[in-house]
Parts: sequence; C-alpha cells; structure tokens
Amino acid sequence: MFDFKVPLIGFVVIWTLFRGIVYIRKRTFSVKHETIHGLFAFSLAFIYSVTIFPFPFYIYPHLQEEMYAGINLIPLASIRQSLHHFYWLVPLRNIGGNITLFIPFGFFASCYSSILRPKTIVIVGFLLSLCIEIVQLFFIPFRAFDVDDILLNTFGTAIGVLLFRLLDRLMVKTSRAKQSNYSS
Repeated sequence: MFDFKVPLIGFVVIWTLFRGIVYIRKRTFSVKHETIHGLFAFSLAFIYSVTIFPFPFYIYPHLQEEMYAGINLIPLASIRQSLHHFYWLVPLRNIGGNITLFIPFGFFASCYSSILRPKTIVIVGFLLSLCIEIVQLFFIPFRAFDVDDILLNTFGTAIGVLLFRLLDRLMVKTSRAKQSNYSS
C-alpha cells in the first residue's frame, strides 16, 4: 500500500505557497477563511491520495488474475457482496470507508453555502466520485470501477452537507440565545 503522507506533504507545501501568494496580492488574512479553505483543499487532497495513489509495490502472483477484473455496473451488487463477507472488517472498510471519505468534502464545501446550494454540492460530490472511478477504470489497472463507490461517496457528501447544516443551525440558535440573555 502506498504511503499517502508523501502527496499530503506535497499538498501542504504547495498550499502554503499558493495561500502566501494570495495573501501578498490581497493583503487580507482571516484565520477562519484560511482554515475553511485549507480544510476543504485538504479533504480533496486526501480523497485524491486515498483513491488514486494506493499503488501496491508488490503484486502477489495469485492476485494477478484479479487485477484487471474490477468493473461493477450493477447498483448495490458490491454492497450486498460486502455485507455477506465472512470478515466484519470488509463491509466496514468498503462501505464505511467510501461514505466517510466524502463526508469532509460535503461539510467543507457547504462552507461556501452562499455560493453553492446543498443540492449542487451533492451533485459536485457525485461528479467528483464519477471522475475518480473513470480514472481508476482507464488509467490505474489494479483499481476497480464500481458504481456502488459512486453511490456511497455521494451519500457521504450528502451526510457532510447535512452535518454542516445541523451544526450551522445549532450555532445560530446558540448565538441567538446568548444575544437574548445579554439583552435582558
């Protein structure tokens, strides 16, 4: 399995340089905005490093036959297969991992809610997942195209959007309660 720390360290260096240039041009700095931008970009870099970069450095001979046989176009087929696997970590990794991977994307993309509606963010999550699956199909021979990954990633994006909206509403209610306590 590829050590994804290398692309993430590269991301941090490139991101720091990019944000430094933005700061020099605009002469404004907001910790809140930089944190949101950074976490959103980090979620994209993490998705990229986990889905595109998990290159195996050694292919076991008995797995060589299975390397190119990974296309699932039947919705829910691999989910059902994972759920019936004898080892409990398989569904947790396949189903839970695909959902969890896109939750931060949905959450931090929602920070741009003045620009993007929740429905649009979920569609962008779907398209991002579709692009990843197409890259895996055509350019990475030992990765599999799976329509269920697209469904689970999109569901993860929707969960992230919902979590943001719930947290946002909770924060609004909390700030209103504080304001009413101060005004009384």
